[in-house]
Amino acid sequence: MMDGETAIAVAVSQRAWAARLIRYLIDYGGARLAGTVLTGEDALRQECDVLFIDDISSFFTPRLVKQLQERGRRVVGVYDGEGGADGRQRLAAVKVDAELDAEAEAEVFLETARLVSPRRSQSAPPVSSGIMTVSPPGLTAVAGGDLAGDVALVLGGELAAVCRNVLVLDADTVAPCLAQRLSMPIAPNLLTALDSLVQLRGKIEDSMLSGPDGTTLVTGIPEAAEWETVRSGDVADLVTAVSQRFDRMVVKISPHIEDLSRLGSRDGRFEVSRSLLRLAEDAALLAEPTPMGLSRAISWISQAQRLTSGRLHVLFEDAPAGAFERNQLRDELTRTFPPASITWLPADPARARSAWNGTPVPRGPFRKTVHRWGRRVMTGGM
Repeated sequence: MMDGETAIAVAVSQRAWAARLIRYLIDYGGARLAGTVLTGEDALRQECDVLFIDDISSFFTPRLVKQLQERGRRVVGVYDGEGGADGRQRLAAVKVDAELDAEAEAEVFLETARLVSPRRSQSAPPVSSGIMTVSPPGLTAVAGGDLAGDVALVLGGELAAVCRNVLVLDADTVAPCLAQRLSMPIAPNLLTALDSLVQLRGKIEDSMLSGPDGTTLVTGIPEAAEWETVRSGDVADLVTAVSQRFDRMVVKISPHIEDLSRLGSRDGRFEVSRSLLRLAEDAALLAEPTPMGLSRAISWISQAQRLTSGRLHVLFEDAPAGAFERNQLRDELTRTFPPASITWLPADPARARSAWNGTPVPRGPFRKTVHRWGRRVMTGGM
């Protein structure tokens, strides 16, 4: 990348140093401005030698610094010298390559960049997709409400009977339910796991609990209102990071997968479900066996097809026993889209009682049907 000038990137900042540095580069040069950075994914994609970033930037984390340094880049943290020692101490704890007072002159910024620059003669390996570079094997996403949580747990148990290590993760940021469903403590949870991954605090394993039927469980966020603390890229990165430890993973996601970016929606609300669908080998939607439920299922499938090349399944809840109603639903669904499988989940009083008591689903028609579907998932068959 750098036989000549040092290439620097500037993380967007409300402090004056960023605009001052960019103006200086435009007017006087001294280094090449590779670009401005808005997110952690931007930082990883940006081809540069040195990144300048505020200690208070929303995406400044120990993990991001580590990932950049592993790619041969250098990170210079900028702190408020008049704001006390906290900012500088945070930069030191994160192990940036250098620290600068926000009031320093532009020449000082450039001299620091020259001092820490790796001065590589060859380009660093390109990062084409931000944090995510490898899709985890054996990921099944189950989308729906509370009943989808039961399907995810029972499916995880069926997979665990064949595979030694199975993880069930509640990544539903709209209606998290697994901890509440099993009367388990709400902590540790997904937020704990993300804190371990992103902030490098503790071990991810400490966020994992023993689940039913030999599974390992990571419960969801305690309250849906906390969705704003969850970044879709971090959740996808977490799934990829732990994938090497498990033979299979089952992730419970929200059925809402609309793209709200055109409305300026902050990343996190539906993007978590969208990002996990992109990684899924199999994705299943829990649908109501009614004309309205069918219409919603068709809409969901049309959106999911644009996100994943994995197999898509439809599971009808409390399915009607009559062949006429089932045939009507099946014919209408397959006329629009032939799913990898259609499963009819029977009404099961024992499952309903277990939900009331906060216990795992016992043996019965519901569990038997999910087991049968789970074997299809494992074999990739119809």
